[in-house]
Amino acid sequence: MIYLSFSLSNPFSNRFSVVYEKSGKTWNPHKFWDLTICKNSAIVGFSINYTMRQDHAGFGFDIELFGWNIDYRFYDSRHWDVETGRWETYD
Repeated sequence: MIYLSFSLSNPFSNRFSVVYEKSGKTWNPHKFWDLTICKNSAIVGFSINYTMRQDHAGFGFDIELFGWNIDYRFYDSRHWDVETGRWETYD
């Protein structure tokens, strides 16, 4: 897992509301994406992450600027089975 983050928020604000939200499938049957735009209390910030071999592994980033947040995720819908070292299969 790789995770890098920085955020500077307004401590006197608790604003949070979702302005836009969209998600969908990709060409791969187990891969999905999410895009969310929110109003929040952040002044400036960003994060980026990449995960492997865990539940809903994938890539994501978000950017926060003057009370707005854009969050994007590209992820796998499956769950990781730690004991077998592979994706779980369901009957």
